[in-house]
Amino acid sequence: MTHPEMNDVYELYVLGVLEPEAVAKIDEHVADGCSYCLEHLQDATLLASAMVGLAEPQKPPRRLRKRLLDSVGQPRRRSNLWFAVAALSAACLALAVYSFWAASSVRSLQNQIAEVRDERNELRSAVEILSQPGTRTVQFGVAENVPHGRAFVTPSGGIVFVGSQLPRIAADRAFELWLIPRQGAPRPAGVFRPNERGNFVNVARRSVNVSDLQALAVSVEPLQGSAAPTTTPILVVPLA
Repeated sequence: MTHPEMNDVYELYVLGVLEPEAVAKIDEHVADGCSYCLEHLQDATLLASAMVGLAEPQKPPRRLRKRLLDSVGQPRRRSNLWFAVAALSAACLALAVYSFWAASSVRSLQNQIAEVRDERNELRSAVEILSQPGTRTVQFGVAENVPHGRAFVTPSGGIVFVGSQLPRIAADRAFELWLIPRQGAPRPAGVFRPNERGNFVNVARRSVNVSDLQALAVSVEPLQGSAAPTTTPILVVPLA
């Protein structure tokens, strides 16, 4: 059974009404640590749990209630029956709340891991560039309340642009670094956003003709970046 075939049966698996053959196939994927199946099973569990609270409470007819109570056999057991029903309802509600919390916690942890992994890869690339011979360091900004940092330019390795105190921008916008040549149009060198502490690192792994490079600039652009600046640069770092 392939993943596309499983997409329509994860909910049935969670509810325990899936055919044994299909259950065995999904069990195999889960046992192998299949991230695709685990993620979809989490979503299916959340959906099934949420369905607990969708049904409107209904008051049973008096006739049905009497038949149910009579079927217990002894009048003194009626309180026990209603206690059991109340306990089961509370358990279902607790399961729904726990499932929602667990799914949210897993997603939050996955996002944190992805962010740490991205930062690690960015720093690793920065170290590789900084270890290249002929690296030139340019400092920009001196005050604490204005953008400040350093640009490391390596002719054969690329550019590392680090600093802090860039202004806040909308969630659907990003900063884009530009290479400003002595002649010709600016060239894009990557988009980035500061972290929660306001620090930023942008690594551009590309060959740079330092003698032809006049400055670096930063402008606010769409998240995916632009082929050419669409706003006035908020920061210009002269290199010449």
